[in-house]
Amino acid sequence: MAYITMAAMYPTMTSGKVDEFLVEIGDTIKKGMPVAEIVAEGYFTLISEYTGTIKEIYVGEGEYVEVDTPIIEIEEEE
Repeated sequence: MAYITMAAMYPTMTSGKVDEFLVEIGDTIKKGMPVAEIVAEGYFTLISEYTGTIKEIYVGEGEYVEVDTPIIEIEEEE
C-alpha cells in the first residue's frame, strides 16, 4: 500500500483544507494525475505520486488536514 499525504504547497504551510476530491474509492489513477483540490493561502491541486487503485479516503471534503497526514490509500500496480 501507498499513501497520498497532504503535501506542503509552499514552505510555511502547516495544514490545508480538502476542498474537493477528484477521485473516488475504486478509481484507477496514474502518477501525475490530480486527486484533490486543496485550499491553503491559495487554491492548489494535489497530484498523485503513484499508479494504482484508490482503496480508502481518510478525510472528508471541507476538513483541514496537517501536512504529511495520509489522506488517500492506494493499492499500487505491480
